[in-house]
Amino acid sequence: MDEIKNRYGLYGALFGLEVDVVVNRPMGSVSQSGDRHSRGKRKKCYPINCGYVTTDLRQMVLRGTGKEEKAASFPPLPRYVYILGVDEPLQTFRGRIIGVVHRYVRTNVPDTESMRYSYDRLIIAPEGVELYDPDIRHAIAFAERKGGYRLYCMYEKSCGAVVYTVHQNEVLYLLIRNRSGHIGFPKGHVEYGEDERTTMIREIKEETSLSVEPDLTFREEYRYVLWNIVHKLAVYSMASFSYGKSVTTMENEIFGDWLVTFSEAKRLLSYENDRKILALANERIVASLNQNA
Repeated sequence: MDEIKNRYGLYGALFGLEVDVVVNRPMGSVSQSGDRHSRGKRKKCYPINCGYVTTDLRQMVLRGTGKEEKAASFPPLPRYVYILGVDEPLQTFRGRIIGVVHRYVRTNVPDTESMRYSYDRLIIAPEGVELYDPDIRHAIAFAERKGGYRLYCMYEKSCGAVVYTVHQNEVLYLLIRNRSGHIGFPKGHVEYGEDERTTMIREIKEETSLSVEPDLTFREEYRYVLWNIVHKLAVYSMASFSYGKSVTTMENEIFGDWLVTFSEAKRLLSYENDRKILALANERIVASLNQNA
């Protein structure tokens, strides 16, 4: 976790910067045999626009972080880019940095920080476009070997639900403690091709073993920023299960679970945003129970 946080500390200085790009591999172009960009002698068709940054990133970052005096020791920054969120061939482009591909370098030469960073690639998108990990990975799969890199994203999206059951006319809420130690609702990151409902069903099943159907007429979301760098979007529905049904939490991922009343759930939840969603869900659930009484 510390290594990931440290990497985000470096790459976070790049996120959101507006840069100019020259496109040397337009969408639809094909690399020729012997081209230094091709792998071996295979031809490669580019499904996205690729190019290089002409903006002086180094000076932008140094000015933004107030580290001009440390310029000599500051690591080299990525230059080459993948442009996403555009569906036509380009020659030039101006967009914002929303991610960094950090490639794992395999070499017999002793590793250095400058060598590591020089192999990175930037993810660029138009202003206002939010792309998440699974979509970015899918878009760059033509060039990046699976397992050969780590992706650092400016935006993350997770989906979950306020999971509850009713016993003797009392509403009980299922809370879990995740790896970070925070107590909240079952949720997780969206995978490629999933809509919010599919993610909710899969994550709740994986984390609690419960098969539920989210009530999509209830949808609440909130945004927050992690480490003052990563912009996170959390989306919640609500879902019920039959009282007495066994709950088996995910080993090595979930480190505690509680089935508690509204007041106890409100006390246990780690975040105020989750408490607000709990209150909205509870109001909705109680009103429905009273109507059906």
